[in-house]
Amino acid sequence: MSQVVTLTTDFGIGDGYVASMKGVMLGINPQAKIVDITHAIAPQSIREASFILHTSWRYFPEGTIHVIVIDPGVGSHRRAVILRTPTATFVTPDNGTLSYILHELSTEKAAQAVPFSEQVAKRALPEGCEAVSITKQEYWRQPVSSTFHGRDIFAPVAAHLSLGLPAKEFGESIESLNAFHVPIPFKDATGHIIGQIIHIDRFGNLITNLRSSHIPVGGAAVEIKNQRITNTSSYYAQGKGLMAIIGSSDYLELSLKDGNAAVFLGIRIGDPVKILSALPL
Repeated sequence: MSQVVTLTTDFGIGDGYVASMKGVMLGINPQAKIVDITHAIAPQSIREASFILHTSWRYFPEGTIHVIVIDPGVGSHRRAVILRTPTATFVTPDNGTLSYILHELSTEKAAQAVPFSEQVAKRALPEGCEAVSITKQEYWRQPVSSTFHGRDIFAPVAAHLSLGLPAKEFGESIESLNAFHVPIPFKDATGHIIGQIIHIDRFGNLITNLRSSHIPVGGAAVEIKNQRITNTSSYYAQGKGLMAIIGSSDYLELSLKDGNAAVFLGIRIGDPVKILSALPL
């Protein structure tokens, strides 16, 4: 049975970890189509993995199985889980990797601004989703290493799922998953929209949690670290120096032409960014 399975890890490509996971999956389902989303997640960066997954999962065929292994709690009592949504399935440690997925699928609107935080808490499943705690060891590779559940639990479970086994076959149904709060833009007392840096890509572009819908008609000035960008650009080659642009995932990005904006500004994840006002044409 041919089935698309994606992999997102912090394993890098200099060791045999990713290849071992693929070997286990192909041993169970030789027809599986395994696609790498990335293995360059910063070590143990659950938040980065969650964001990257959020920007890419919707572009895969319906029914794709996404395996995410960023697992600083490997070997502990943290749960291994399956989340099934109406269009995709996710296999991962229950440590916050699905935070952005749960956020975007939820119909609940935040009552107030949510600050940047790494803390996770139980979050109810969005409507139409189901989750399972992976407890049935007959679907695991034996013996199970206490340091490599990616190979011995997540890879074989994903492969069995790709053969058509229902999620409920792998363990007990659960009603919630661990997730961190996804930061939400807000208006300050002066009416300016305040967002945050939520990701820094390999080019040093600063991805904010501000979307195209936050930009006033006619453009806006953007302020970060006492630097003001007087208007938004449509594409990277259009501007000079620091630029603000709506990226391919509809997030406002700040970039430095022919340079690295993160290094230039000394920015870190969670730093604030401000949309000042609409500009006259």
